[in-house]
Amino acid sequence: MPECPSSEVRKKLEILRNRFQDKTIGDIEGLVASIFSASMRPEAVSELVAAYQLLHRLAGSAGTLGFTQLGEQARKLELAIKPLADQVTEGAEREYVQQQLKQLLASGFEKDLLGLGSLLGVADPVSTGWHKPLPVESVNRFVLLILDPDHQYRDLLAQGLALYGYEVRSLSSAEQWPSSMGDVDLVMIRDTLLQDESASWLARLHKLPVICFSEAHDFATRYRLARLNVDACVDGLLDIPSLADLVEQLLAEGLATLSGKVMIVDDDKELLEHYRVVLTSGGMQVRAFDDPSRMLSELAEFRPDILLMDVQMGQYEGPVLARMLRFQAEWLSLPIIFFSSEADRDLQLDVLARGGDDFVTKPVSDEYLLRTVRIRCFRARQLDKLVSLDSLTGLLKHALAKTELNREHARAARSGHSSIVAMLDLDHFKRVNDSYGHGVGDMVIKALSNLLRHRLRSTDIIGRYGGEEFLVVLPECTLEKAVKVLEALNQDFAQLVFNGGSEEFAVTFSAGVASLNIYETGEQAIDAADRALYQRKRAGRNGVTVADENHS
Repeated sequence: MPECPSSEVRKKLEILRNRFQDKTIGDIEGLVASIFSASMRPEAVSELVAAYQLLHRLAGSAGTLGFTQLGEQARKLELAIKPLADQVTEGAEREYVQQQLKQLLASGFEKDLLGLGSLLGVADPVSTGWHKPLPVESVNRFVLLILDPDHQYRDLLAQGLALYGYEVRSLSSAEQWPSSMGDVDLVMIRDTLLQDESASWLARLHKLPVICFSEAHDFATRYRLARLNVDACVDGLLDIPSLADLVEQLLAEGLATLSGKVMIVDDDKELLEHYRVVLTSGGMQVRAFDDPSRMLSELAEFRPDILLMDVQMGQYEGPVLARMLRFQAEWLSLPIIFFSSEADRDLQLDVLARGGDDFVTKPVSDEYLLRTVRIRCFRARQLDKLVSLDSLTGLLKHALAKTELNREHARAARSGHSSIVAMLDLDHFKRVNDSYGHGVGDMVIKALSNLLRHRLRSTDIIGRYGGEEFLVVLPECTLEKAVKVLEALNQDFAQLVFNGGSEEFAVTFSAGVASLNIYETGEQAIDAADRALYQRKRAGRNGVTVADENHS
């Protein structure tokens, strides 16, 4: 029987702990020898600097790896020996430093030093309580649960939301909610079902996005619903596009807090690997390495959301590396978080003033590390959206969409795989704006963008090219498959019903499709898809037309 994911994580952490333990036995033996050597020979007092640095490292890493008592004792010894190490660095007389060291040893430092190794046998239990395995995605299909006594209303909602690619389930009351339905991603519930605040099933809502159908707008009711962890409140009108837009927003926020790209640089290999295991197990994409000289090339290739870095890594100083990164405009906004066992707040602020954004004091618990990184990645992505994503649709802006298309064109040329570019345009969109207003027009644009995002693959490139026009790139896709997918989207979008005040209406779109590979440049492929789009418009709109490859 296969092990559960949390057991696998525990085993990895135990292996790292054992590796740290074996390595640290030798480090402590060398530390004791160098300090006693410095107390007996003036010419050996320079070894106190390395001894201080080792104690400083142990103070930060031991606790993180589960040796809390060792870390605390190392911190005590580090603070005691720091004044002597500083004097050596400043060039004080060696005999004077030696005499101070002898006094320090006699004051109890020697006993604590000799007992340091025994603390390697005192370890905290390995805990993976913070680890909650992420659900396996099933072709980007989210599960929505509708709780409403009105079965006809539930059925209409389910039919409308299913067009967006959601799996929709419905119940007339929350008491019918079976324990086996643990894969639900979002709940929509009628406010009358929330009257009994002592109901045991309410605890299930605490971990899920919740939309409440309520026609009450008074302060007391809205406050009560917010206290019950409701995330959004709607009137309950059967406006499927608006509801789908709200569902999309809440699900996107939830996913964004669970993922992110993290780069870690630390010369402590065991600690570096520990961070990597914890963050990877928590759903993050991680690039970790111990050689700071690789930083520029790794950043260019990986392009992380945030960078975690130790303050001191051998000959390299973290703040200097941060300042160096800020030389390049593309890294000016990259959040840099420093990890260090330095507890002096003034020194921490000095480090931040030299290019950092945050400071985390080691040792750091696994749960705190994961939460800190998730929050930071989420904030970084929110800021990035303001720059790279269209504010109305959440899709790539025009320029960035073209950049991604050109990258895929180059990638397809290198590997030889087939990729497709498509241009989509809403039919008679000016008539929608003129008849129902720009607010309703925006809702139509958002409805199509949401449909594209949910029904296409996460690897597909989707951009708002301008106004009511969209650019879609389907990597590693045949022309026949692309046409089939777009025709299905075309048919389902035409079934959506929009509310234009006193009347309902539907909208269609036209699409032009071209093979990306057969053109010398991405721009030529876009032009071909654009010509096919307008050929579709002249042929009556509402459909998909393939570009004539003879014009390539």
